[in-house]
Amino acid sequence: MRIGIIGGGAVGLLFASYLSDGYQVTLYTRTKEQADVINEEGILLIRENKKFYKKVSAMVSENIGGREDLLIVAVKQYHLDKLLPAIRESPSPLLFIQNGYSHIQMLEELPQRHIFLGVVEHGALKHSENSVEHTGEGVTKVAAYRGDLDPLQLLCVVVGKFPFVQCEDYRQMLLEKLIVNAVINPLTGILGIRNGELVENPYYYRLFKNYFSEISTILDLESFHTYQEHVEQVCRTTANNRSSLLKDLENRRKTEIDAILGYVISVAKEKNKGHGLASAVYWMVKGKEYQGDDRL
Repeated sequence: MRIGIIGGGAVGLLFASYLSDGYQVTLYTRTKEQADVINEEGILLIRENKKFYKKVSAMVSENIGGREDLLIVAVKQYHLDKLLPAIRESPSPLLFIQNGYSHIQMLEELPQRHIFLGVVEHGALKHSENSVEHTGEGVTKVAAYRGDLDPLQLLCVVVGKFPFVQCEDYRQMLLEKLIVNAVINPLTGILGIRNGELVENPYYYRLFKNYFSEISTILDLESFHTYQEHVEQVCRTTANNRSSLLKDLENRRKTEIDAILGYVISVAKEKNKGHGLASAVYWMVKGKEYQGDDRL
């Protein structure tokens, strides 16, 4: 099975590292410099303080073609617009693993017969252009947006440190991840704290509960307490992790706040529901982005 992975960030490097054990993997990067170093040195995977070198082929994303049995799109949501023309020309089945929900509206116009969506529950930290640390073990959930799941059958037999799990309903799958991201990522980003502090600090926990209550009302969550317990459990199981949004802010990178909380606020406006806390959190994150943008 030939697998293409678009995106040389932490998640793209992580997927390429593990999938290269059983498949022929090509990683498509934004820059020639990153592709060159991966071709020369491979990818260094760090897990549990051990180092593993993985042989992976790499080329720049302008060379995306139709040679793969599966093309995994691992870039952040705000990079999709630029990549869509090349993706549209590829006949390969597609697996999108972006955070948030706003990218769903882009998929309807794609011509591919098989389009899948995924939710990544692993922790990953990129150390260099060709090294990534697996900071938290989880699963990758996958569901069909269009077509059937047959092209993903081989992925779903991968076991050990990098399992795939099939889900029936992509909407429910994405909703569960959206709630986690919309609550944990912005709050930890603004406060500059690790995930666990949201439930360990009584004052932050009070903010957490009030904020979650507003999000749940906007999204019409029927099992309010079940979802809240789930988000709290994620905070505890990833207690020492720093969210991707916090790391983006610390590294002066653009965040995915528009794809995550921006989507929630758009739903609130459509339903004419209150979103005072959500908007305040959104603008605080945008303000931190502005502070870190050297172009402004």
